[in-house]
Amino acid sequence: MKALARTHHWIWLFRHQPLTIRLLAAAACLLTAAAALAAPAEADPADDNFIDALNHAGIDFGEPGNAMAVGQSICPMLAKPGGSLAAVASSVSKRGMSPQMAQMFTTIAIQMYCPEEMARIASGNLSGLPGLPGGPAIPGI
Repeated sequence: MKALARTHHWIWLFRHQPLTIRLLAAAACLLTAAAALAAPAEADPADDNFIDALNHAGIDFGEPGNAMAVGQSICPMLAKPGGSLAAVASSVSKRGMSPQMAQMFTTIAIQMYCPEEMARIASGNLSGLPGLPGGPAIPGI
């Protein structure tokens, strides 16, 4: 009962304030709610692991957000008809990396973002992977 009385008291106080005070209070409430909703989501551990792996491999990738976007785009490129590690690494090298760095970047991205490719490799299907027995080599590397 006391909680209801307190609520009525606050409503009464709010109603009897000048319009500018009520508008400022409403704006403050809206801004607080918007800030709470717009709070950044927790980072994906795969993204953090990907950036750490690139750093440990010595790959210069520029902005982490750009590197994550490129890394996450690799799985869909592999899934396209005719998609291969060689084609994906070539696409990455066109973004300003040497072919060797692009191949390492692509390999790390597959390890972090493409569990289905890792399962295929673990099952012994090495087709399409350069530098591995049974896989083609990337020209120029």
